[in-house]
Amino acid sequence: MCGIAGVIAWDDRYRVSHETLRRMSARIAHRGPDGEGYYLNHEHEVTPNRPQCGFAFRRLAILDPDPRAMQPFTIGHKTIVFNGEIYNFRELRAELTKLRPDYPWRTTGDTEVLLLAYDVWGEKCLERLNGMFALAVWDEREKSLFLARDRMGQKPLYYTLGDDRIAFASELAALDAVPHFQEFEGVSDEALVSYLQLGYVRGDRTIYLGVRSLLPSTMLRGGRRLCNPQYFQRQPAPRGGGTGGGARETRALVSRAVERQLVSDVPLGVFLSGGVDSSVIARCARAAGPVSTFSIAFDDPRYDESGYARAVARHLGTDHHEFRVKPQAAEDLISLARVFGEPFGDSSALPTHYLARETRKRVKVALSGDGGDELFGGYDRYRAMAIVGRLRSLPRASRRLLARAAPLIPRRHPKSRLTRFGRMLQSVDLSPERRYETYMELFSNPLINELRGRRLLDEQWAEDFEDLSDTFGSLCRYFHLDPVQAALATDRVTYLPDDLLTKVDRTSMLHGLEVRSPFMDHDLVTFAAGLTTDQLLKGGPKRMLREAFADDLPPWVFKRKKMGFAVPIGDWFRGELRPMLRDNLFASDAFGRQHFDMKVVERLVDDHETQRVDHSQRLYALLMLELWWRTAR
Repeated sequence: MCGIAGVIAWDDRYRVSHETLRRMSARIAHRGPDGEGYYLNHEHEVTPNRPQCGFAFRRLAILDPDPRAMQPFTIGHKTIVFNGEIYNFRELRAELTKLRPDYPWRTTGDTEVLLLAYDVWGEKCLERLNGMFALAVWDEREKSLFLARDRMGQKPLYYTLGDDRIAFASELAALDAVPHFQEFEGVSDEALVSYLQLGYVRGDRTIYLGVRSLLPSTMLRGGRRLCNPQYFQRQPAPRGGGTGGGARETRALVSRAVERQLVSDVPLGVFLSGGVDSSVIARCARAAGPVSTFSIAFDDPRYDESGYARAVARHLGTDHHEFRVKPQAAEDLISLARVFGEPFGDSSALPTHYLARETRKRVKVALSGDGGDELFGGYDRYRAMAIVGRLRSLPRASRRLLARAAPLIPRRHPKSRLTRFGRMLQSVDLSPERRYETYMELFSNPLINELRGRRLLDEQWAEDFEDLSDTFGSLCRYFHLDPVQAALATDRVTYLPDDLLTKVDRTSMLHGLEVRSPFMDHDLVTFAAGLTTDQLLKGGPKRMLREAFADDLPPWVFKRKKMGFAVPIGDWFRGELRPMLRDNLFASDAFGRQHFDMKVVERLVDDHETQRVDHSQRLYALLMLELWWRTAR
């Protein structure tokens, strides 16, 4: 796991120096505290026939920590910088050795294997990789750059592309260190709307007009984006056999994914909350040998899962480490705003940041249970999609009556059962795609219109802007999915890469900790994408995981109420964070004063402080928008 950055110029105006590369490297130093490396093919005049390529690399040494494995790494006329891990590199090395028996191997890690695989198979090597990665390969003979990102989007890769230059990096801050680039001067209106709708900027957009995020499972060559044909999230596996067979295959695939991801030349552990997903990962890791597990504890019992984690650790016999954290939210939010590089409105980034910070004091690699909900149907919204689907058989008048009754249900806390029940009833008369969108939205479209003081979409804007319901509808129609399957598929191509995996990458790499997610193993994802709704939800959520590991974990692990990974941000906004919230939202130079109707912002804050409506997540998103604005200037 590392940080990468680079610039390729075909015009002398964009020539870079070693000093520029060092500045880019410094912006991502936290991603690789174990060393740095550089490549600059020449410092002469740059022309279309003599382009310049400069790479910067920050190393977090996990496999083959020897300096010989430092990047940038060159074989012949090809040079690579690579962020991530290739879990099946040993198998690939054996295959490559047969094809290139005279090749003199110099290292024992995965970087050399990856570059030789590219040298032998070209871009088709990506289809053979099992791992998480963002990579750049410069071919000095062909004068060409190749960029690629892993199937699920676990590792980030941002880029800015012009007629005469391209720059790329693991984080946005590194791109901002390149002189003569104007991409950071304009805010994307589409990205801002996406952020308000969902709490994150989705797809290939960033908050900046001129900067893009390479989509998962996508390659970039010569300015052309190419989708990897192995984009398995959209290729559900065949649905064969009964549920018993599904449980057996689930067990085998999860166990194999964990075993693959245990490869490491440095200490490794497992995040453990005591919930289903992390407990299953810990169990599979423990089956392979002794393992350390890590959890955090909070003083607030509403958000403290440490007792469950301790119980699972005792059951499995792990070497368990528990960290009791007293949040310093005011300081930590500024650090998070800086490392994300653009507004990011998921408040679970805070506890993830604390867990990563404390875990890094003991190990350099941790396995997590991220992705289990999106594969095996763990969220309430999936059950709501199924329940409302059945209610749709009611007469239209009855559905409208239920929808009209929904606003009468008290909704003091956004995660309370009454709130969720009311939201579900309110969606009874909606189409499946719009129903899903209402479950996911942070600010509704009418509220965004109010906030921005104008209509969200005019005719042309609507034609160019794809919202969440469009994605849902496309997946549903193209792959003939029912509403529950379509909800999971939409999460896997939106929420998972753009929110959950982004959060884990930035908060862990801020502390130089590599986090691996076995549920993102592409064989496992392909299998899960083909499960039926009955296989996912019959008898309760995560049926396949329950049946697959029922004999390995205490029954209460599968029965206890899902808590989520959260902090009491709503209470903090009425208490210790109230001054910070108000100082940033209502500052004379606030971002909101240029883009929003401040009377609407004032109403949201007042409603929350007086407890008329819980706007905690909306206010958190607005605060992180302001903190990004301040740290980015």
